[in-house]
Parts: sequence; structure tokens; C-alpha cells
Amino acid sequence: MGTNRIYKGLPLYWHQETMENDHGWLESIVRNTAPFSDAWTKARIVQLAYSVPKGRKTQTLYNLPLYGSYRSELEIAEALRSTCNLEEYPDFDTQVNEDYVIKALNSWHNKQFAKAVSRNFEIYVDRQYSNSFLVVSTARTSLNVDRQLPPLARFRPLFNIAEMGRLMRIANFERLTLKTHGYASPASKFYQEFIAEIESLSVKGPINQIGTLENRSVYIGYHWPSEMPLIHPGLWSDMTEQKGLSLKFLFIVALLAWMFGTGFYILLTLIVVPLVNLLGIEQPLSPFWYWFNWHKISDLITQWNGVTLTVFVLWLLLMQILRISVYQRDRYRAIHYGAPDLAEFFWRLDKVLGENPYTSMPFYEPEKETAIANYYNQNFPPMNVNLIGHSMGGLVIVNVLRILSDRFGKEDRLEYEKNNMGDYLQLDKLILTSPDIPLEFLREGRNNYVRSAILRCREIYLFSSDRDLILRYLSILGNWFSEPSIEMSGLRLGNVYLKPFKNPKNQIDYQPYIRVMISSQSAVQPTSAYDLFEKFNYIDCSQMPGLNCISLPLNVWTSMIIDLINTLFFIAGKVDIHGGYSFTNTTSFDILKLLITRDGLSRTETLAEINRLISGKPVLFLPSYQPVGNSSEEDF
Repeated sequence: MGTNRIYKGLPLYWHQETMENDHGWLESIVRNTAPFSDAWTKARIVQLAYSVPKGRKTQTLYNLPLYGSYRSELEIAEALRSTCNLEEYPDFDTQVNEDYVIKALNSWHNKQFAKAVSRNFEIYVDRQYSNSFLVVSTARTSLNVDRQLPPLARFRPLFNIAEMGRLMRIANFERLTLKTHGYASPASKFYQEFIAEIESLSVKGPINQIGTLENRSVYIGYHWPSEMPLIHPGLWSDMTEQKGLSLKFLFIVALLAWMFGTGFYILLTLIVVPLVNLLGIEQPLSPFWYWFNWHKISDLITQWNGVTLTVFVLWLLLMQILRISVYQRDRYRAIHYGAPDLAEFFWRLDKVLGENPYTSMPFYEPEKETAIANYYNQNFPPMNVNLIGHSMGGLVIVNVLRILSDRFGKEDRLEYEKNNMGDYLQLDKLILTSPDIPLEFLREGRNNYVRSAILRCREIYLFSSDRDLILRYLSILGNWFSEPSIEMSGLRLGNVYLKPFKNPKNQIDYQPYIRVMISSQSAVQPTSAYDLFEKFNYIDCSQMPGLNCISLPLNVWTSMIIDLINTLFFIAGKVDIHGGYSFTNTTSFDILKLLITRDGLSRTETLAEINRLISGKPVLFLPSYQPVGNSSEEDF
């Protein structure tokens, strides 16, 4: 034992004034943290050092009491080690010993425990396919709702990111692809979809012209806190748990409704009602000057209260609809939890890929330490990183690149830093599927941070659809009062489509356009940064089955018919107008599979394979670096 304890000894005794808070905090950590991970193990150590709190029933967890009142650190270590198969959890085996227990209890004693267990993400490895991982942000959708952990029968929690670095270096992985989800994707839904993608990507069989996930490739799913509209428990538990704040909100809305309702009532009775009376139309309100008639005061007060009450109800209903749609809640979490947590994952991963994370740990024998140190002193080649973001996940990815680009530097360092994400990671492909990103981000004066991040990608692929009604209609409603300009709220990058036109040689070319309502406009405006638009490889999936169910050509007369029919089929569950890109039976998924599994192809070969995959399919493709601008040619 090489660590000295700074507490008196075991067992530990509760302080009456902090007991409720302390045991509640520990139990929350254990419920919401991956079993046998570093943070979970430290919380269990403290629990086993205490006796059962007064008024609590004895409970067990993995065949151990929740609170054990153990009398020695060695007993705690041995008890925890007996709860799992140590061969299945190798880093738990090598790290959890008497010294580890003392360090955990020391951090509890000196009030450094929050720092010792704070983790912004957890990592799981697929038990069936060792080159598939889950990275999960530890932020919760609500403090009153526990996190839903991945199914442990399928995914094994890693002790920490150092274990991931060791696994990746031992396997000599060369490529890494990380995909994240979009709006309204709760954990259970994401885990199911990710498992289906792993199965499809890992299928081994006869020669596959698309490609499969090879042994040197890593596929990572990243989940940030998101919730399902209307039915997620956090939407309602917050209001019941915070009754005082809910009443305060109602009071403020009522006060504002009374003020604006009164103004609206005066406007109606002073101007609108007299005009209506002149037209001989009967209406329930009396003119404003009737207030000078004392016999009608009670009726007028009733009318006044009716107007203000109507304003209050309508405002409250509108605000509640915006709340239970969870769009702004998810957007907040995407920017303030999802992006920073993923950025931290990447810079920590880069660190453990290059350093020996175990050099300072006491459990290795000297000769093993030397061998591992020599292994990590090798000059490893950097890993290529592909990033895939769907919908609001595209916003997460772009913000991650924004955070990391602060470390990269700006454009004046691009020449010699190129696409580096650190010492051992380099950015390869950025793949955006129906990104919920304002088109204006690619315009001059709006791309202050996006420009540097995008230019670092070797290739960018945009999968989009003009028939994505979620982005075209709901996005403008959700962003109307939050985006800096109306155009940012109404034009999203995921709605770009390819419009055919005849070039001067009388050949058919394609131009990036975007739908407004029934009309369309060029995606590239005079204020646009042309080089950013030229960086994109456009894949228009507007008429692809899975995203669309009607093959009418798009024009002013058919646009609303197309939207109406797709809406009905979307409600019936026959088509997914926003998320169908990742359906494993679609052309878009075949292209995704090609892009992340066949890195050995040249640029020419990749374009030829994409054209082969879309041949005879209702999918259009415009490669990057083709001339893009405002078309003056005749529309085809």
C-alpha cells in the first residue's frame, strides 16, 4: 500500500446535517453511470464505507449491499472485484486495488470527490464487434429523470478513455468514423438504430461492391442528451418538481396578458367595434365610450376580462406547444452539452493515443511498465477521422470543429497544419445528412468560425432533400424568434437540391437551389463564399424512396401537392421525410457505407462508385469543385 489515508479510518459515519444530500448524490451517480467504470467504482467505494442511512431499507447491487460499513480498504477492493468477471473488465481488474480505494476515500474526505467522478462522457465497446464503440454524453435531459444507459448485454462499459486508447493501439486501427444523431432522438431509439447500422456495416460475405467495416476501421456512435416531443417524462416532471417556478411563470404570463389584453381590448372597442357597427354587423363587444354608461359597467368588465383571459390562454398554449415540441431544448443541449463533450472526447482520445496512460499507475510490474512505455514511444501514423452528423447532429459536428479549430488556428495556418485534429488524428470526410444548419452559415459575414473548420476537411458530402418538411416548416417555426435573421430561420442547408439547367454547350448540368415555399432560389447568392459551396459534394435524395413517396417533378404547381402527400404518408409511418437517409435499404446508406469503408479508393474511383450506385436511381450527384454560381442559363 503506497498511499496514505487522510481520514481516520473505516467505517465512515454520516453527518446528520448532510446525510440526505450525500447518500442521494451517491445513489444518483450509481444509477446514472456505467457500471464498473471509474466514476461508478468510486461512488460504490464511498457507499461501501458507510452504514445504511437511517430510515432506509437494506438494498443490494451486484450481490453486494448498497451500504456495507466495511472496516478496511482491502475488504472494499476485494468485495468490488468479486462482483464482475475480471477477464471481461481488464482495466477494472488492474486498477481497483487497496491504493485505488484509499485515493477515492481521500477525495471524498477532502471534498474533491466531485472532481474525481466528473466525466462528461462515457465509452462502451460492442461485445460482438470489437471495432464498434458508443460514446455517450453524461449530461441528462432533466435533473429529475435518470439517464437510460446502453443495453449492457450488448455494450461493455470501458473503465475510462485510457482503456479505449489502449484497445485502439493494440488493434492498430487506421480509420475512425463517428456518427451522431439529430433532434428528438432519445437514448433507447439511438441505441436500436446504432445496433442496426453496426450489423449492416459489419456483414461479412462474398465480394461486396459497396464495402464492409474492416478490422482496421472503428465505427463510433455518439449520443448527446435528446428527448422525444410530448411524451418525455422530463417535460412534465420539471413542472411538478418546481411548483414555485411554474407559478412564477404563470404569474408573469398572466401579468403580460393582462397588459397586452387591455391594450388589445381598447383598440377593439375604440376603433374596430365602431367600424363594424357602421357596417351593421352584430358583435359581442360594445364601443369604448359605453364605459361612461354606469349601467353597463359590469357587462363591459366581463367583456374586458374575457379578452384578457383569451390572450392569456392563447399565449400559454403557444408557449407550452413550443416547450413540448422540445426543439429549442434539444438545440440548447446540442450546442452547450453535445458539442463541448464531443470536442473533449477527441482531444482526450488524441492524448491517450500518443501517450502511455498507465506509466504513473502503481499496478504494473516494472518490466511490464517498460514494455508498454516502449510501445507508446513508437511513431504511430495518424488516424483518419470521418464525421457524420444527421439533422441537429450536423450542428453538433460543426460546433465541435469550431471548438477544435481554435486549437488548430485560423486560415493562415492551414497550409502546414492542413487537416490535423491533433497529433494522432486528422480530419478526412465530413458527411452531413439533412443538416439543420442555416444556409447563411456559408455566406460572407456569417461564416467566421465555419469557414476555418470546413476548409480543414479533405472532403465534404451533403445529403439533402427539398421535400424534408421537418426542416422546411417546423424549423422556421422553432427558429423564428431565435435566429439573427429571418433567412437563417427559414433556409436550412438540408433543403438544398440540384436543379437541372442547360449550359452553353446545350448539356444538362446541375445547380444548387433551395425551396422557399412554392418557389425556389439559387443557394449561392452574390454575398456567398463561393469556395465553401464548391467544397461540397452534393447528393440530392429528394425523390429517393424512404424519403419521398411521390415522383412528381418539382415546380410551382406541384410543390404543395408533393408536400401534402408526403405529409400524409409521413404521419402514417410509410416514409421518413427527415431521417430516411440511414435506412439500411436505401441508396443513401449504400453511399455512406462506401464512403466510410473503402478509404483506399482514389478520388476518381470514389466518384465512379457513387455514380454506379445511383445509376437508375432517383438520386442526383454534383461533385465538388465544379463551377457553382448564379445561373443565367435557361432552366431545364
